[in-house]
Amino acid sequence: MYHFESKIINRGAGRSAIAAAAYQSGEKLYNDYDGLTHDYTKKGGVLYTEILLPPQAPTAWKDRQTLWAAVETAEKTKDSRLARQLIVALPIELERDDWLLLLRGFIQMECVDKGMCADFAIHDPDGHNPHAHIMVTMRPLDAHGKWQSKTQKEYLCRKADEERGFTAQEFLQAKEDGWEKQYKYRSAAGVSAWLTPTQAAREPGWERCSKQPKAAKFGRQNPLCARWNSPEQLLDWREAWADAVNRALEEKQQSARVTHLSHAALGLDEQPTVHEGSQARGLELQGIKADRCELNRQIRADNKLLRELKAQLAKLSKVVENTVEHIAETLERLRSSLIMLQYRLLVNHKQADTWERQVNYYRPILQDYHAVTQQLSDKKSEQEQLQTNRNAVPLLQIAQRRQLAEQIAALTEEIEELRSRQAMILHNLDCKNNSEAQRFGSYLDKLEEMKEKRAAQRESLVQQLSATTKQYLGIENTIQPEAVDAVHQQRIALRPIIAIERERTLYRESRVDDTAISLAKKIVDTEIENVYSPPKQQNISQSHNEKFR
Repeated sequence: MYHFESKIINRGAGRSAIAAAAYQSGEKLYNDYDGLTHDYTKKGGVLYTEILLPPQAPTAWKDRQTLWAAVETAEKTKDSRLARQLIVALPIELERDDWLLLLRGFIQMECVDKGMCADFAIHDPDGHNPHAHIMVTMRPLDAHGKWQSKTQKEYLCRKADEERGFTAQEFLQAKEDGWEKQYKYRSAAGVSAWLTPTQAAREPGWERCSKQPKAAKFGRQNPLCARWNSPEQLLDWREAWADAVNRALEEKQQSARVTHLSHAALGLDEQPTVHEGSQARGLELQGIKADRCELNRQIRADNKLLRELKAQLAKLSKVVENTVEHIAETLERLRSSLIMLQYRLLVNHKQADTWERQVNYYRPILQDYHAVTQQLSDKKSEQEQLQTNRNAVPLLQIAQRRQLAEQIAALTEEIEELRSRQAMILHNLDCKNNSEAQRFGSYLDKLEEMKEKRAAQRESLVQQLSATTKQYLGIENTIQPEAVDAVHQQRIALRPIIAIERERTLYRESRVDDTAISLAKKIVDTEIENVYSPPKQQNISQSHNEKFR
């Protein structure tokens, strides 16, 4: 339920504050900076919009068009950072009025009270994913409601052998302490150097050649801007939002709670799931297994197994009497857990190995394709240039025109050869055109990313396997000699029952017909270290994966 995302609306990325404000509010706004009108009045899912301002801000900025037009006007460069956008998930346990109180309280305390102007909107386009978009200004206001500078010019001044930066205001005091600005001087020999007027006067022959004093490249950031843009501010916002949501839930007597902390920060052993995205979920709806969704299913299964192991350990610690039946059942369930952990490790290894072989096989082919494509592009450009040159040669210069024609003909053959080679490589990649080849490159990148995820999962499984083995051996060593045979007989009797439970679990997790059932039956009465194959998997590209079955 917890989600807190921060983005920068940057002109350099092709965005504008006007367009973002129009989209999140579902209104029609005009941007005087580029002359574009952004009309989102037909956009659905916008439940509520509001603007909150600090006391020094002009009251006219309560109008959305006026506020963000002022922001656009204040920023002069083509890569200006115009606004910051925060996106937060709203708890479905609360009502719309509760969301408003929650958002107003958070935005007022964490943004407006710090000097930012804020424009927020509540969205719920599909009826079960309520969230809020919050746009805040990035340039501070002075006491009169005027925009302050994001940075101040910092002059690099010198005193003796020391150089230090001062703003214009700071330099008034520093000047009295002996600090001087540096200017560009040129000697009679043509050598340039940054000198103070005093240094230039002591060494005759230097002539000042610039009116601008030496200054730091990026200037000094406004302290408020520095704070607003700091990683600490983002962490504070994330924590403050979690606290605000939990207070609202507590006031409404809801048991749900959220946290901004990661699993590692919370000290949890469970693995966090990965973001699936709409594309992966769309594939799943079409009956195609997406790697990210498959990974999340595996992670949830691993976490469930980990919770079961912890529950078994807690249950075992509470048992006072070490009965034969209890010891036998505990050992058998731990044995079943060990088999499942080993199974998952082998599945993990098989998948990672398959992906690695695919990457190692196709990556050089793809690189060859890109190289041929680049050569083809260069040859076509050269051919066009030669054709242009030939057209410019007068008809009477027959020899020169013939020479150019020969070069064009030779180049045409080279181009055809490169096209044939490109087609062959596309065939080897099972791609029809350049777009598919580009997507295939993205597919290989995703496989490498999933390999890293599998490595992290494998490490967790190894730790679970080690802990479970230690627990298994610890219990086995506590069995009294006279009870060994009785425990063994009881375990033999329980084994088929627990094996059926394990088969069902593997079947539910695998979701591939009877493959997991047959595999589970195969390993029920074998040693844990036996090697066996995992169930079939379906990767992003079915056609490519068939080669690695």
